[in-house]
Amino acid sequence: MSQIRFITVCTASVLLSVSTLNADDILDDIGHTDLVERLGAAAPTGAGVVVGQVEVPDPGYGPVQSDPEFAGINFIERSGAAGSSSHANTVATRYYGQTLSPAPGIGTVVLWDVNDFVTNGYLRVGQSTSPPSPPSGLKIFNHSWIGSFGSVGNDNNALRRADWAANTFRTLWIAGTNNGSTSSNQPLMSGMYHGISVGLVDGNHAFDDTSANLDGPGRMRPQLVAPGSATSWAAPLVGGCAALLLETAAVDPDLSGNSASTQPYVLKSVLLAGAVRDAAWTNNPSSAGADRGATSRPLDEVFGAGVLNIDRSHRIFTGLEQDGSAEVPAENTIDGPAWDFELLSSDEVLWHRFSLAEPAEEIGIALTWHRIVASNFSSSSVADADLELFTLDGNGSPVSLVGTGTQVFGSGNVRSESGVDNVEVLHVRDLAAGDYAVRIMRVDDVATSARAAIAFWIPETGDEPLVGDLNGDGQVDGADFGILLTAFGTNDPAADLDGSGEVGGGDIGVLLANWTG
Repeated sequence: MSQIRFITVCTASVLLSVSTLNADDILDDIGHTDLVERLGAAAPTGAGVVVGQVEVPDPGYGPVQSDPEFAGINFIERSGAAGSSSHANTVATRYYGQTLSPAPGIGTVVLWDVNDFVTNGYLRVGQSTSPPSPPSGLKIFNHSWIGSFGSVGNDNNALRRADWAANTFRTLWIAGTNNGSTSSNQPLMSGMYHGISVGLVDGNHAFDDTSANLDGPGRMRPQLVAPGSATSWAAPLVGGCAALLLETAAVDPDLSGNSASTQPYVLKSVLLAGAVRDAAWTNNPSSAGADRGATSRPLDEVFGAGVLNIDRSHRIFTGLEQDGSAEVPAENTIDGPAWDFELLSSDEVLWHRFSLAEPAEEIGIALTWHRIVASNFSSSSVADADLELFTLDGNGSPVSLVGTGTQVFGSGNVRSESGVDNVEVLHVRDLAAGDYAVRIMRVDDVATSARAAIAFWIPETGDEPLVGDLNGDGQVDGADFGILLTAFGTNDPAADLDGSGEVGGGDIGVLLANWTG
C-alpha cells in the first residue's frame, strides 16, 4: 500500500506517495517494451530533449542529484539551491531515470520550486509581465502536484498564463489529477486547456469536470491514464514518452524538416489517439436508435482517452503528416497510423479518407486544439469543432454512420461533439470493410483561426508488410538500414530478411531492393 500525506504550500495541497511498481511492469504497461522490441537499438531514449520538473519543497524541490539513476544529467536549479525530496526523486526516476523511465536519455532537467514557478520564477501570476521563453530550449513541463491560490481570479490567471506559454513557446504541459476516486480535482494544473491531465490505470483518481468557476467549465479530466500508485508517478511517464516523440522528430529525416511535428497539439493528439482502450472503455455514445454512435462526452469518464501506449503513438507519429482537404478526397489520404496539423478558419470543414480491405477490430482518432488567450490574460476564446466518421457511397459521397446498425460498426462512437472540451475522440469497434471519410467541422462563431491536430490509429492497408521496413514506419530507408547494421552477424529473425538464419550481406541486398527512401 502507498503512504499518502498532504503538504500545504501557499494554499496548494500536494499529494505524495511511495510507488511499489517495478520497471518491467511499468514499461510493459505503457508499450515501451514493444517499442524497443520493434526498433531495437534505434529506439528513442529522449536524447537531446530538455524537460522541466516543478515540485513542492519537502524540504528541497529536486531529486538526489548524486543518485546513479541520474548519472550525467545536467540539472538547472531555477529557484535557488534545490536540495532534495523523496517525492521529487521518485518523480524523477519515472521521468528520466535509468531504470523506470521510458526516457533515460534525457540529459538536461530544469527544476523549479512550485511557489517560485507560479509567481516570479515563471508564470508571474498577478504581475504585468508575461511568462518568459523557457530556459535551455525546454519543451516539456511535468507537474506532479495539485493546488489552488484560493482565489478564482488567480487560478484562472495562472491557467491562462500556462496556456499562453504553451501556445507561444510550443511546450507540452503534463499535470497529474488528484488521487482518490472520491476526491475532487484542484484547478492547478489539470485545469489547463493545452496540457494533458493524467490519472491512474486503476481509476483511483479524481475524475470530476472543471468547475463552474474556471474558464471552460465542464471539461473532462483526466485525458490519459498511466500506471502508478499515485498520479505523481503516472504523470512523468507521459512526459517521458513525449520526450521520445520529440527526439524522433529531431532525428527522423521525414519529420525533422516538418516544424509541425514538434507542435504540442500534435504530440497531444498522437498520445491520445495511441492510447489503449479496452472493452470496458466508453465515452458513452447512444447505443440504439437514430443517435446510435453519437456522443457529447469525448472521453471515458474515468480513463480519459485510455492507457498511455508509446509504441502505438510512435507508429502514429512516424506515419507522418497527411494533409486533409476541404472536400472529400477522391483518393485515400490515410493508409494507416498518421496525423495532420491544420489551421482551421471559422466554419471551415476538413476531410480525410481511408479504406479498410477487411473489418477493423478497432480504430481510434483524436482531435485537439488550443484556446487563444489575450495578451494581458484578462480573457480567452476557444473554437468548437466536431469530429465525425462517414461511410462513402458508390459515388464517393459521405453518408452518416450515426444511427446505423451493428452490421456497419459493432460499438463505440462515430460522432464526437462536445460543446466545451477542446478534445474530440472517435473510438469504433468492429468497423466493417469499406471506404470511409473523417470530417472535422468548426461549429462556433469565434472569428479567429484555430490550430488543430488530428491523429489516426487505423490499420495499415495492404495484405503484406513492406519487406525491409524494420521500424514499422511504412518506408524502407536509412533508419531501417541502421537497424539492420546493428543486427549484422546475429540471428535476429526480424532483420534476417532472406531467411538464411544469419543477418548478413544478403539481407542488405533485400533491403536495398525494397528501398523507398
